[in-house]
Amino acid sequence: MVKPVKRRQASPQHIENLWGAINYIRQQKQIPNMERISKYMEREYEMRYSDTANQLHYAVMDGLVKSYRAKGSKGSKVGVEQEGFRVPIPELDNEEEEENQIDGHDWYCFYCHKGGEMLLCSSCWRVYHPACTEEDYSGVRFVCSICQAGRKRNKLKKLELNTLLEYTVKRLKEKTRELHKLCAKEDEKLLLCFLYNPMDLNIMEAKTFEEGYKFLEEFHADALNVLHNVVLCYGEFDEMAELALIMVKDCTYDIDEIKLCSDCYKLSNAKPKDWFCQPCDPPHELVWAKQKGYTYWPAKVIVRTDDKYDVRFFGNFHQRATIPESSIKPIETSLKTLAVKRTQGFVKSCQELEKHQRFLEKRKLDGWKAETSDKEEDAFEEAANENEEDIPDVKRVKEQKKKKKKDKSHKNNKKKEKLKREKKDRKGRKARKREIEQEDTVILEVSSEEDEERAEKRRRKSQKTYTRLKSKTDEHGNSWDMITSSINESRHRQSALSPEDANLVTSSEDHPHSQARVVSVAHVATQTSKKPTNKLPSKSTQTDMVEPSVSAPAAATECDCDEKYAKIMEDLSRRLEEHHATERENALDELSDKMQKEFEEDKQQAIARAIGNMEREVELASQQAEDKCKEQYMKEMKKLAQKHKENVSQTKKKQWCFNCEEEAMYHCCWNTSYCSTKCQQEHWHKEHKKVCRRKRN
Repeated sequence: MVKPVKRRQASPQHIENLWGAINYIRQQKQIPNMERISKYMEREYEMRYSDTANQLHYAVMDGLVKSYRAKGSKGSKVGVEQEGFRVPIPELDNEEEEENQIDGHDWYCFYCHKGGEMLLCSSCWRVYHPACTEEDYSGVRFVCSICQAGRKRNKLKKLELNTLLEYTVKRLKEKTRELHKLCAKEDEKLLLCFLYNPMDLNIMEAKTFEEGYKFLEEFHADALNVLHNVVLCYGEFDEMAELALIMVKDCTYDIDEIKLCSDCYKLSNAKPKDWFCQPCDPPHELVWAKQKGYTYWPAKVIVRTDDKYDVRFFGNFHQRATIPESSIKPIETSLKTLAVKRTQGFVKSCQELEKHQRFLEKRKLDGWKAETSDKEEDAFEEAANENEEDIPDVKRVKEQKKKKKKDKSHKNNKKKEKLKREKKDRKGRKARKREIEQEDTVILEVSSEEDEERAEKRRRKSQKTYTRLKSKTDEHGNSWDMITSSINESRHRQSALSPEDANLVTSSEDHPHSQARVVSVAHVATQTSKKPTNKLPSKSTQTDMVEPSVSAPAAATECDCDEKYAKIMEDLSRRLEEHHATERENALDELSDKMQKEFEEDKQQAIARAIGNMEREVELASQQAEDKCKEQYMKEMKKLAQKHKENVSQTKKKQWCFNCEEEAMYHCCWNTSYCSTKCQQEHWHKEHKKVCRRKRN
């Protein structure tokens, strides 16, 4: 049974909080001792003294916080020796820590991203809590689920697999820009001490360019590693962790799509002309599928699960849907029985379906290519993968130490450019080789067709001559025997020539040759008609008869093959130049359209960003102006209130005329005063004499 091993005990988030406390205390020109750190943690994070002490003890044991002894220079602890703590310095402490702590395995669980007692995988650097893994660890060795999934045989070749994963990485980078490079800021460099195997989307893209992936599971494991590193650096509930989780879900979806059909995934991302019409290997089932609210539509069956069909429709947008089995009809079903409405979109989808069927028929005639060299390459790759799995842990540890000491920048840009240039050179060489092979096949086909036509013409002409001469010489048996013997002799002489000469004569024989034969035989016939006897002709007549037949091959050697081949090559070069010119124009048009589209997208994005920034600036300015106005208003209100209070106080201290409410000078009784005698007399006669309380002497 595999026994768990103790790894790091401290939580990364608590260590980051401790680093913040230590830096804050050092900024106060004080020694960060246990008492000051615990007060800061309790004030900022509501952490008890005992928990702070435990986490600080674990951090010192893990080498993530350094302890030292120092004497106080301030307050009541002047000259008193006390224990202080400091944040590790990467330039001084990291090399020692790497030598001490890098032992071939991670420090935190790959599933829950926490420390504690771990099960060490014997095939990779990952570790798991016993409660975090479903794999059996009762044996001698423990192998994690990722390593077990990577041992399955991969159907895709290495180059094709990495090409598909390039598309996947591009899609992931478009959605999550923050995960392109982790811990890129200066204040985040210290977080790298939590990461055993640094991984981000830039590194994954560089690996695809270098053809570093051999299995889909290996790519998925790197995506999970990005999530693991993000949680360790920023915490489980941070926005970065949510982004990484979304990225892993997208990666899992794309990998499932590649497993379903790699051809569909490649074509849908590359998008060549008529990409949806190109047949896959093996080809998809074609059906009529009906979605709720729509008519029957032609579609490809991507995968079938129970009574559900995952289909992709022909047409403009090539949308996907899950359709029940009851809404699926075979492609051979007549349109009349389906009662479809022939809209413009439906007609276009049917045209695309017909084009796909034509491509499929052509592919079936050509045959699916399965060369033995591909099988040998697969076998070689499989053997190489098996050999890599048997590398001992010590060797793997050394390799990882070397990787740690290398420059972490990886020089991604240079490698990308180099790989792109090599890929373009390979494509160019393949295209040139294909053009040369096409030229050779065209030349051979043309020459073989011309040879067959010439041989057929010669055979027909000789047959006509033979029948004509035989009809003329039926009454002269000896002369006919003489003619046949001379023809046989000439044939024998021709067959004695070399194979090259015979082929040359046969392929270049034309009308002058056949005319020479007719003349020679006609000359013999006129000689035999003059002597209708049974005797054999003399030697002179035989020589006259044989000489023309011998001279026939000499006339036949006059060949015009060079001119004809020159014409063929000239036509072929002209056609190739025209084809090259049209392809170049099409490529330039496509490139210009693509660049225009990208320019428009960048333009829209830039406009959107500018509008967003402007809105934020306007909102910020309006908020600041509103706050400023509020502040000024409150100040004015305070001043007015104070002034009002003072005025009220002054008013209360004065006396006022009861009659005209002016400031009073003459006091009458307890609440009555007057500004003048005139007001006093008026008010006295009016009402005051009845209520006045002033005592009269």
